[in-house]
Amino acid sequence: MFTRALLLVALVTAWAAPARAQAMGQDAAGLLADVERIVSVEQSLGWFVDRTAYEEVLPAMLQSVCRTSPAARIEARTELARRSRELGSARQLFVFAGRRLDGKAKEALFVERQLGALEHAMARADADCPFFVQPEPDFIGRQTDRNRFTLSLETGGMIQIRRTEGDWTFGGGGTGRILPGYGFGGAITVLAGAEFGGGAMIRPGAVPTQLAINYFPAIPVVVRFHDVSWHYDLELAPVALFQADDHDFSYGVRLGGAIGVAALRTRGFLPWAGLAMAWERYFESGGRASAVFLRGGLRVGLMWDP
Repeated sequence: MFTRALLLVALVTAWAAPARAQAMGQDAAGLLADVERIVSVEQSLGWFVDRTAYEEVLPAMLQSVCRTSPAARIEARTELARRSRELGSARQLFVFAGRRLDGKAKEALFVERQLGALEHAMARADADCPFFVQPEPDFIGRQTDRNRFTLSLETGGMIQIRRTEGDWTFGGGGTGRILPGYGFGGAITVLAGAEFGGGAMIRPGAVPTQLAINYFPAIPVVVRFHDVSWHYDLELAPVALFQADDHDFSYGVRLGGAIGVAALRTRGFLPWAGLAMAWERYFESGGRASAVFLRGGLRVGLMWDP
């Protein structure tokens, strides 16, 4: 039931994507998605002088521009120019807002930088595109997982708190998982796969050196909502628990979430890092009482386009 609900949210969100983006050619839409990501990442690193920033992003820009036809580049540029006209001049909006760069002024500046970066790359394309890189009519972008199957490898450390029969205890550990997924139009990604984690916890009422070693296999289903370089995860999973000295399984469910920020494509991978939290409820089973776990910690991932 939970899995069906997540998939329904994903499909509705994908179906509700802007009609204008759907009407664009696939290669132009892929190029636009890449331009937005590249400029967003550069801004997060500290965009100051436009001329310098355009040169900084040029190698990443050309990896996308060189793979699109001149017609797709013009279509993408025309769309950015239209957006810029609708938003207005960032400089004027900055003045009207009392010389504050927020709201509409910030959005307008972001689009102006995208347009400038694309125009700079287009001007250099004929001279700088490698001869062995040809335009791809079905280009869908390099900096996102839009409209493609991917394989995500994720790992991280965690702090965990457990409540069993009124007693609280804590510990730490780590987890790793592999998640095949598909990106719907750049707005959302649905992932599902296998996870295995483990950790040590202090036994309730015991001296600190007496630890329980727990293992946690799971089958997570994740809906990932994208916002340019950021993403937000909603996760549901059936989970199990067994211990190093007791291999009987206890079963439960997980509700989790995460927030992450992605870097640009590196050697075929899209890396990201962020924070994850989860609530797990284990039912009375495997000879153990019911228990509640709270987990949280850092998570890093690599998304690979096979």
